[in-house]
Amino acid sequence: MIYYPSGCDVLVPAHLCDPCEAKEKARVSGIAFIRTSFEFVDPTDPLEWQTGLNAEDIILIPEVLGSFDGGSEVESAGYGRQSTNLTGYNFVLNFKDPNYKQNGDYYNALKNSRAFKVAFVTSSQLHISDDAVSVIPKNPITENLTDDVVWDVTVKWAGPDLVTPGDIPAGIFGECFTVA
Repeated sequence: MIYYPSGCDVLVPAHLCDPCEAKEKARVSGIAFIRTSFEFVDPTDPLEWQTGLNAEDIILIPEVLGSFDGGSEVESAGYGRQSTNLTGYNFVLNFKDPNYKQNGDYYNALKNSRAFKVAFVTSSQLHISDDAVSVIPKNPITENLTDDVVWDVTVKWAGPDLVTPGDIPAGIFGECFTVA
């Protein structure tokens, strides 16, 4: 008797196609670091974001210049006639923060923390990592007299799934917040 185990197939939803849909524009334009202990019920709800900001569970950097690599595959050995098995992704997000002078202590502390996820926005979409991130800040200074000195930050994490987009919460990624 030959036994073929079941349950390896997954339900794949329909691919959606809308030729009239507005295209999403590139550039990571805003960043937030979210404590891993903070859970959203609805990440598009501005009141939840305000609650997190007020509790200092969310650190917002509303205007950055950045890019996201979309993830590089992590594979393990496959079995049978399958040469490899996709087990997850390694993600890299790079951004430049123009708020230079007063943030040395902030980035020196953040680089030692493993208690934050990252959220980032493009032109109309919010993306949030599922897992804690590593933050690698640098403050390079060029020889050009007209260049600005900015924080050059790399954020890395790994996860089993791709980061999926959702709507940006209204009024959150447009201004600096100061918690009183």
